[in-house]
Amino acid sequence: MNTPQSMMIGWASLIAAAGVSYYYAKQEIDARRKLQRELGVRSTEKKEWYERLEQPASKATPANPPTEGAGSLIPPTSAKPPDKSA
Repeated sequence: MNTPQSMMIGWASLIAAAGVSYYYAKQEIDARRKLQRELGVRSTEKKEWYERLEQPASKATPANPPTEGAGSLIPPTSAKPPDKSA
């Protein structure tokens, strides 16, 4: 049955798993934001929510723009075009 000890073990394991998941997700998100900032896709200026609403739609950036690499439709810049001389 559900003894106090088994309840504590269950909650502790749930909290530990959530903490580890948060840590790795935060690392991946920070790395993606850094790459977008280096590529010039992500703006570095901080805005309030109402300033973002006032931003013209033509200058708005997509929430999750594609980046180079695995699972992306953008080929890596190191890729060479096929040789057509053959």
